[in-house]
Amino acid sequence: MKKWLEGQAVFNFTLRLFAFFAKRGGFDRFTEKITRLSAQLNLLLNKPRPAADVGTLAKTWLDLMPPDGQEYFKIEEVTADTAYTQIHLRCPLRGSGDVHACHKLMNYDRKLMEHVGGQLIVLESQSNSGKPYCRLAIRKTGAEVDDLVPAHHK
Repeated sequence: MKKWLEGQAVFNFTLRLFAFFAKRGGFDRFTEKITRLSAQLNLLLNKPRPAADVGTLAKTWLDLMPPDGQEYFKIEEVTADTAYTQIHLRCPLRGSGDVHACHKLMNYDRKLMEHVGGQLIVLESQSNSGKPYCRLAIRKTGAEVDDLVPAHHK
C-alpha cells in the first residue's frame, strides 16, 4: 500500500485533482487543507528527520518525492544558505498564467519542508514562466528570505 500511495501515478492524479480546486477561488481553504493533509500523510509514511543544513533539506525534499519519478525532481545547486531545486514534471497549471493557484498547490511542499526545519519558496512557476519546469529555493527555517522573490509576487 505504501509503495502505491507514493507512486508517481498517484502523485500525478493528486496533482491534477488539487489543481482543479486551486484554480477556483471558492476552494482556497479546502485546497490548503487537502495539501496540508497530503503532506502529513507523506510525513507519516516516510518519517523524515529534521535537517541540519540546506543540502540535507534539499535531499530530504527529493526523498519525499515519488521514488519511481525521481527524474522529475532535481537539485540544481546548493550554496552556503540556499538549495535551488527544480520540478520537471508537467504541471496541470503549465501555461495557465495562474501563479496564485501554483502557490496554493505548493503548500504541500512548503509543509514538507516546515516539518524538517526548512522553508520553500517558488522562484519560477511553469504556470507563467514559459519554462517546462519550476524552480524552487529552500532555506533553513528562520533564515532571511527577503532576497528571494516568490513567483506569485512577480
